[in-house]
Formats: sequence, structure tokens, C-alpha cells
Amino acid sequence: KDPKLKLITQPGMNIGYVGYNHKKELWKNLKLRLAVAHAINRKAIVDKIYQGMGEVAKNGIPPTMWGYNKDVPGYSYDVELAKKLLAEAGYPEGKGLPEITLWSMPVPRPYNPEGLKVGVAMIGDLAKVGIAARIVSYDWGTYLKRQREQPQDMDLFQLGWTGDNGDPDNFLHTLLGCEAVGGNNRAQWCNEEFNDLVMKAKQTTDIEERTALYEEAQVVFKREAPWATLVHSLSVVPMRKEVE
Repeated sequence: KDPKLKLITQPGMNIGYVGYNHKKELWKNLKLRLAVAHAINRKAIVDKIYQGMGEVAKNGIPPTMWGYNKDVPGYSYDVELAKKLLAEAGYPEGKGLPEITLWSMPVPRPYNPEGLKVGVAMIGDLAKVGIAARIVSYDWGTYLKRQREQPQDMDLFQLGWTGDNGDPDNFLHTLLGCEAVGGNNRAQWCNEEFNDLVMKAKQTTDIEERTALYEEAQVVFKREAPWATLVHSLSVVPMRKEVE
């Protein structure tokens, strides 16, 4: 409301996601991962918690980045489909599934303004399909350290990324490549088909070839669901009116 100020907004070069603990036997079950992905009402999270300042994420890179595969469908919010997938995973109506933990960030980040509120929203969504979950949180340093260790008491975790350089490699290989396991690949997911595609894309300067490889890698990413993608947030910069 300050008449001396203006706000500049643009799509953010970021991704907020929920990762699965792939070191835990439970989350090697693809149907269970997909059940969680389809249980989350992302639009409600964007509208209510991000106050509309974001976009539902379909892929592991933001839609403003070259190499983005616009033909990959997002994980629809579909309670009935999530229930069906949960049954196919071996847990009809959640029977036999232990209470899971959802690690929620204690600090605001560019890709997630209020991790605990997002966590509360998600456990409410999961309850609707029969998945009992509770929130776990630590101070930020402990959160990052313990999350990297992939402890057995962690099932799902919130994290994200803001790009460094505008190249899809900075998301797809940096966050999901096999060589990044133990580093920025926080889900510690290694898929040879996906990794082969992103490694080939690192080894050529042909932009069309790289684009095709990244588009194919995003198809594998969607099919295998190493994360439940959540949101790309908007970047908002306040500045004085006379600044151009």
C-alpha cells in the first residue's frame, strides 16, 4: 500500500516437492508413491498457503525453462484414484499401512513459504484416502543433516530447489542423478534409464538433442514418481517506484 513502492513479480526458477524415503522398503512400492501423489490437493495449497503466488508443479523443472515437457500430465488431485492405487499397493483403505511421518520444513524458503502449514494440509489430504500421517520437524540444521541420512523414522519429506544457472541439468541431474545420491539428490533415488538420459544430455552442446533427452527424462520421472511435485512459486521483488 506504500505509494512509493511497486512490486515486480515473475515466475520463479524453483521447485517445491515432497520426497519419498527410497532407502526404506515401504517406499519402493510405486503404487504407494502414486497414491500419495494423487492424494495431494496442490491447487488448494497454492491458493490458500501460497496466497495464489505460485503454480502447481507437474515436472521437476519449472515451465519457464527450456527443455520443459509440456505434454507430461501432472498428478491430478483424485481421491478415488488415490484409494484405488492404495489398494493396488496392498493397503486397501490404508489397512496394514503403519502411520507414516511427514517431515516438514521449520523455515520459509523461496519455494515454500510455510512448510508446517503445507504439512498440515497434506496430512489432511492423506487422511481422506486412508493414509494416517503425522508431522515431524526439527531446527533447520538438524532437519537437513538427518534428512540426508535417510533414517527409517522418515517416510516423506518436504524440500525444494532454486536454480543456479537456468539449465535443466541443474535440476534434473543435480537433484535426481545417480551421481548426486548422498548430495543434492535428497531422495537418494537412482534410476538407470533416467540417469542415462540426463548424462547423455550433459555430453552434447546440441540444444535440440538436449531438449529431446530432457523431455524423455521427464516422462520417466513422472512414471517412476521419485517425488510428489508440489509448486513453483512466484518471485516477488519490492522496489521504489522510480527504479527501472
